[in-house]
Amino acid sequence: MKKKLLSRLLICSLIIQSVFSLSEILQLKDKIHASAATTGKSPFTSSTYTHSDTFNGYNIYHGIDVSKYNNNNGAIDWNKVKKAGVDFAIVRVGYRGYGKSGTLCTDPYYTANIEGALAAGIKVGVYYFTEALTTDEAREEAEFCISKIKDYDITLPVAIDYEFPTDGTNPIGRMYDAKLSKSTATANVKAFCAAVKKAGYTPLVYANKSDFSNLIDGKSIGNSYKVWIANYTTKTTYANKYEYWQYTSNGKVNGITGKVDCNFWYTKNNINDADVTASPVITPTSTPKPTTKPTVKPTAKPTTKPTVKPTTKPTVKPTTKPTVKPTAKPTTKPTVKPTTKPTAKPTTKPINTPDTSTKISAPKPFKTVSSAKSITLKWTAPKNVTGFEIYRRDYYDGDYKKIRTITNVKTQKYIDKNVEKNHEYYYRIRSTGSQSGTKIYSNWLSRTASAAQSSAVITTGPLKLLKNPSAQADALKTIPKNSILEYTGKTTFKNNTTFLHVNYHVKNKKYGCWLPADTTLKYYKGGTAKSSVKLLSEAKSITNALVNIPSGSYMAVLSTKKVGALKFYKVRYSDTTKSYVGYVSAKNIRLQ
Repeated sequence: MKKKLLSRLLICSLIIQSVFSLSEILQLKDKIHASAATTGKSPFTSSTYTHSDTFNGYNIYHGIDVSKYNNNNGAIDWNKVKKAGVDFAIVRVGYRGYGKSGTLCTDPYYTANIEGALAAGIKVGVYYFTEALTTDEAREEAEFCISKIKDYDITLPVAIDYEFPTDGTNPIGRMYDAKLSKSTATANVKAFCAAVKKAGYTPLVYANKSDFSNLIDGKSIGNSYKVWIANYTTKTTYANKYEYWQYTSNGKVNGITGKVDCNFWYTKNNINDADVTASPVITPTSTPKPTTKPTVKPTAKPTTKPTVKPTTKPTVKPTTKPTVKPTAKPTTKPTVKPTTKPTAKPTTKPINTPDTSTKISAPKPFKTVSSAKSITLKWTAPKNVTGFEIYRRDYYDGDYKKIRTITNVKTQKYIDKNVEKNHEYYYRIRSTGSQSGTKIYSNWLSRTASAAQSSAVITTGPLKLLKNPSAQADALKTIPKNSILEYTGKTTFKNNTTFLHVNYHVKNKKYGCWLPADTTLKYYKGGTAKSSVKLLSEAKSITNALVNIPSGSYMAVLSTKKVGALKFYKVRYSDTTKSYVGYVSAKNIRLQ
């Protein structure tokens, strides 16, 4: 009996072992992606990287992070980037200026980068470059970032980039000057993350290895939120929890001119699974001792000159003009997909979900024509589309809402009469199409327009032109009395705070800026020089010229005067040093 029992137990044991072996094989097959080995080559550096043993069996996805510095005047070919092997991209949405005022700013290419990556089938996350001094400022940065992305299909984390910019040698900026304690800095980071989580997105914290140790509490942060470590080496020795590793700033990716930051993302899930359950944020089980002296660039000026190449990402130049001009490019955030599904849906349903297998074109060009009672949108229909969708945002800090669906592709104009005089509105339009019975979309085209005729305005005293519609915004320029501006409308916030939106003209160039709503100005018709023209001291065909006005210059038209068969405009014109009043021939001026 004992022999029979032992035989049966042995047979059962062999069967169980066989079943588990088969299960392990099937699981391993499902998990293989870019690399499931301990080491592997990056397609963007040709170097071999050693991954922590803790990540054995995980999928390892390849990503990049980008900002305006990677655009080379906007020219990122996202289709080539996708074909090069990029699975995800983390796009810089903006930054807080590191000057005293700490203005919140957007990256000028964040829209193009998000839409281009999504259209190419690349998963997208975003990051914000912080200079917050308090938890309130950190939450403000998070809310500002989320307000810029809520209309896009952002499925990867929203990250805070914590580091000091430099002037090329030493760290600078609001945070550095404030000498924040580690506990205060850590609280600011956590406040940003909490605001991101509350909005339904997955928070992520980016810093280099040194900063996670010296400036913020990397261990504490890693216990609550996902970590993105910057460590420029082939084998990171960071001892605390992390999920993403930025391993170089010198990657080469087809479709991007110049160097780009490259990242690994470790996860047990499939990046293409929209409802993926998060893999745990993991900590390496052991911290290997470095075989060479760690090559981490300090965030403050070292007492002795380093003798080795830094392995952490250098501190970066923010995109606002600093009080001291930095010479280094700002570090951008790694582009990684969140490993947790957002705990709540974003407050606004994403509306930018273009199909990735069949591309359709946006309705270019997209133009607006304004009056006090309506705003007319005009466009040209591309081929292979079935219609268009138009969205409008009524406030600077508002949400986009659909105002029209057009199913007749021959309709290429929409007159919006539901407008308020002088109020500024923000429009988006995209093409719609069909593929295998599924609706597909193009990228968005955007325009800003006011229910107002533009006017020339003359300043009644010195004025500070604001870079953004905020009383705390940095000044673009301070201009003297009798300067000429072009008024375009009123930028309005949901709380009914308003600013005057104006253009500042310098010869044939113009710069958008803002003034407080109570600014006193004198309003006139505006005109543009059709060609180079003389400003005359009198309304005569032959007279002395006060100054030559370059072609394309903007001026205020004060009155009209006829001399026989000739028609002249009395105008005020300002160059960069002086304001003039004189006459120009009407045939040389294009009235607005």
